[in-house]
Amino acid sequence: MHRSLLCLASLLLVAGCSHDEPGDYQSPADNYDLTHWKLTLPDDEASEVRSDELKGGYASRYFHLADNGAMVFMAPAGAGTTKNSDYPRAELRELLDPADDNRNWTGAGFHQLKASARVLRAPSTQKIVVGQIHGFDARPLIKLQWEKGKLKSLIKRHPKGSNKDISHVFATPVGNDLFSYVIEVQDGVLTVEVNGERIQHDFYKEDAAWREVPFYFKAGAYVQDDDEDGDDDVGEVQFTQLNVHHD
Repeated sequence: MHRSLLCLASLLLVAGCSHDEPGDYQSPADNYDLTHWKLTLPDDEASEVRSDELKGGYASRYFHLADNGAMVFMAPAGAGTTKNSDYPRAELRELLDPADDNRNWTGAGFHQLKASARVLRAPSTQKIVVGQIHGFDARPLIKLQWEKGKLKSLIKRHPKGSNKDISHVFATPVGNDLFSYVIEVQDGVLTVEVNGERIQHDFYKEDAAWREVPFYFKAGAYVQDDDEDGDDDVGEVQFTQLNVHHD
């Protein structure tokens, strides 16, 4: 199964708008296939936007189309959070079946998230997670974090029990420029690539308990800051490419 979410053949956009907040915003749905995603917002309730709402033209200050055709995610520091996190997010969550969150994929086979993005604004901590493989009722296998202008991978050794990370900082600084990343799994081996630099980790070998964990991809702006320090203390990320592939 292959899903390409980027379609920038034209910048002549006719997009739906949302009026739930002041201002008019263009919807990403005209440029991106959002069929297999739902969105978590950084509002007080950490609301979710279903895939049918995304396809129907949802847009807000938290999630909209930029004038250049990029998909924008924006999350203020100290905003609303999900029950299992201290940090706010404007973040897409992959859905193999848009009607069933319980259908996910395992570490067997081949699974790939490929993206290009840039961080336009960062919170005072200078930390934003821009991509993940998350375990269903388990920890994230991998978080890719923009931190002070560099990309860092944070790989969990175990789905439960010890909460230790394997961390790797990619050599090339990205600052606020466009960068590309690939996060993929093939038969229990995780590969992370940023701007051509690759690392690998055999998570099945690290802990056989990962074999029993279902997974899903996430992408967006997951701000690692629980304390708002002024109106400009926000994370804002633009995605210009976001593809998912499963075999």
